[in-house]
Amino acid sequence: MARKRNNAYRRHGKAPGSERSYYAYQVDLPAPVISRGELMRMVRGGEDTYLELKVRFSNVEKLTAEIIALANSAGGAMVFGVNDQLRVEGVEDPEAVETELRDICANYIQPPVFPYINKVAFDSGRRVVILQVDTDDRPHRTLDDRFYIREGSTKREATREEISLLMHESRLTGFEQVPIFDAEIESDVDESLFWSYVRGVNPGYWGESTKGFPTDSVLRDMGLVVKIEDELFLTAGGLLLFGLNDRVANLAPQANLRITRYSGDDQNSPVIEESILQGNLFRLFDGALSFINRYVDLWDARPSRKTREQKVEEDSFLKSRAGYHRGAIIEALNNALAHRDWSERARVARINIYDDSFEFINPSQPIELPVISLRYGVAAPQNPRLKAIFTNQHYGLPTARGGVPMICAEAANFSRRAPEGPSIINGEYRLKIYGLR
Repeated sequence: MARKRNNAYRRHGKAPGSERSYYAYQVDLPAPVISRGELMRMVRGGEDTYLELKVRFSNVEKLTAEIIALANSAGGAMVFGVNDQLRVEGVEDPEAVETELRDICANYIQPPVFPYINKVAFDSGRRVVILQVDTDDRPHRTLDDRFYIREGSTKREATREEISLLMHESRLTGFEQVPIFDAEIESDVDESLFWSYVRGVNPGYWGESTKGFPTDSVLRDMGLVVKIEDELFLTAGGLLLFGLNDRVANLAPQANLRITRYSGDDQNSPVIEESILQGNLFRLFDGALSFINRYVDLWDARPSRKTREQKVEEDSFLKSRAGYHRGAIIEALNNALAHRDWSERARVARINIYDDSFEFINPSQPIELPVISLRYGVAAPQNPRLKAIFTNQHYGLPTARGGVPMICAEAANFSRRAPEGPSIINGEYRLKIYGLR
């Protein structure tokens, strides 16, 4: 049975998805049963890329690395109770071995591994434990950020290039966790922005006894660096949040935002002004909000007709200005930056301002549910760590809460016209908000 599954690894290069392994771990449903004959056929060829043999359970640190190596490569099995000469010796306490293996997979590996675990008994009374893993959630790493892969019958630490490849091909990892190898923590982090945030969320934590500014260790505590071969590398999320503006533009050229004011109601209208913003997220948000304030009025509540008429009289040369709910626009701008697919290089995030509406367009990965589910408060964050910091008040930007449901509700109440979307068309997230004229 296991050998057939391993042959599938060879053919496809990646393990097929399996919900059974997840449920076997989560709710203790039995894994598919392996017979003695299947076990012996499985181990007959000895150790290879897909099979590791163990006489007994020992050395948790080494076992953790070997499980990670299997899960990061092509998946496979680890058999306890069979020696290198393929002789079945069994293990003394299979139930204890299973408990220990589940503990390792759940608590010593990031993200957790969800394994099959089988126990096979022989007439002699000897029992063997079989752990099988797939590659659905790779890349996996140790608690101290070490990545392993399997090469033949041995494991080794992955190289920078291999880690980068694993992360890029994994939808679950997210671009925010990809290491930026050319970024230098010492020279490419905006220390002023970073320490302003750290001191805001940890008031009084950095007392007189603290020596210097341990930027690298704090970034690691925040999950914004990755340790590879004893060296720390800033992640894409860390660079976007706290990188110096010129270095972000150089190292992540896709990280920009194009904002355009049209003289009319669609993109065929003449362009009044267009700006391409580059830099970290603080720069992008601040620059976009400044541009927006030049061309529209933001209100905390729907103004009365008298207030609107008075505004037109005061600014008679800006009669084409529309009004919008401030919280809805700020939240839409937050989403445009926090949830976009930052790995996309061919398409840029865009904000179009028309005479009567706003249009937010983002490169986006598909979500598992229909996109309309966002209107009902079903969250599908693509960059959860980045969003958590970016929308924290101590990052220094105005924030709003409520997501797409709040945007749609407040925008509709304000202008008496429901927004269009959200929708995902040709890999782009789109949301159009109408203003009050």
